[in-house]
Amino acid sequence: MTTSRFISRFALTAVVAALSGCATTKYVSFTTTPEHAQVFINGIPAGNAPYTNTLNFKPSDTVYKITARQSGFKDGMVTVAYDPKNQHDYHLDLEKVEEVSLELATVEPQKTVEGTKLQLLRRPTLAYLEVIERSPNVAAVTRVTSNEDPNAQVGAPVLSPTEDTLVYDVIVPEGNDYYSNLQKMTVGGFGQTRVTYGKWTDLNPTFTPNGKVIVFSSNRTSNNKTLWRVNSETAGGITRLTSTAAEDYAPSVASDGKFIAYVSLPPKAEESQIWTIPWDGNLVTQLREGESPCVSPDDKRILFSRRDKISGVWQLWVMSVDGTEETQLTQSADTGDASKSMASAAGETPEDALQKHLQNIQGRWSPDGKWIVYASNEGRDSKGRRNFDIWLMSADGSSKTQLTTNGSWDDSPCWDHTGQFIYFRSNRGGAWNIWRLKPILETK
Repeated sequence: MTTSRFISRFALTAVVAALSGCATTKYVSFTTTPEHAQVFINGIPAGNAPYTNTLNFKPSDTVYKITARQSGFKDGMVTVAYDPKNQHDYHLDLEKVEEVSLELATVEPQKTVEGTKLQLLRRPTLAYLEVIERSPNVAAVTRVTSNEDPNAQVGAPVLSPTEDTLVYDVIVPEGNDYYSNLQKMTVGGFGQTRVTYGKWTDLNPTFTPNGKVIVFSSNRTSNNKTLWRVNSETAGGITRLTSTAAEDYAPSVASDGKFIAYVSLPPKAEESQIWTIPWDGNLVTQLREGESPCVSPDDKRILFSRRDKISGVWQLWVMSVDGTEETQLTQSADTGDASKSMASAAGETPEDALQKHLQNIQGRWSPDGKWIVYASNEGRDSKGRRNFDIWLMSADGSSKTQLTTNGSWDDSPCWDHTGQFIYFRSNRGGAWNIWRLKPILETK
């Protein structure tokens, strides 16, 4: 997409002529393109264009700031001073608003004096107001939730393995603190249903194979977060699954329901660790360092992401459920100077830019185990800036394909139970929502 697509001619003409016998007034006329823009004089609404008025210039050094405002465009302004000898025509090119900045609030591991802990992380993101998806690799992109509040935080979506039921967490920041609860909705239905209540931190929901139970992370009985379960179809029935002093989160339940893979941060841990626990809660097992585990449909492998400690790049890996046979799937290489150049271009500090190192994260198996969908910032938007999109590859790491190209922040993908649709979170349109796309798999 070119810059010219987002620039619209917005002509503001001020015709100034001296009134006969009135040396301190001017008759002014304003017209705009597009028509009917709102006109403000010195910040006070004066009407819509076409607009005419007689301005009083007493004392003689009086000036008027005339502002034209149109939805979807940046404001344009012209200053009008008294000059009875000249007629002035003002033409303003208003730049159409292409993007806005939205805050993303997430709960992620952060290094503290007590080790790595789950903490609230706020980061700015760019949202394109245009929601159109021009990627040739998707058949359709549809918004599923109806949030219009740019400050509302919608979490990662999770789909039931048996029906079109969607669950996600909603984070509510309160100063330096926060709380979150789980919401549930039927795709195509109206409204959402609260699954959990209270000012706890309920995060990272996932379904059991029969779709009747939701496993999630919460701090409802301790300062650290542990794993819990709650009935998805009826109220109540909340039960604690882990009870250590570690931070336990990001669960993934095996398709046979016999065990859960999850991330744990034991006290004083420096890196996130992937563990497994049988459904009955006995014999927990530590596997490898990593994040965002996902058990394969055949229950033989665990997909996860891990950051290279030297380069800072996040890659997707797969291992056996016992932690052996570890294999790297993505091989993306960073540009080396990306952090420095982005910090300079966007006015960020190098520390902020470091957050934008290449990341291949949040991998999820398709129901048949043949595909992996994930989020990656390997691609760049129309202005050359790295941004998160939804990507797809075969289960062996081949046939890597970028699915979304909008330029907004797209992440947290997951499959529906049919394997036909991929759901993801996006800020496209200027607010956080859950969206759905249909990948074109037959061309891969």
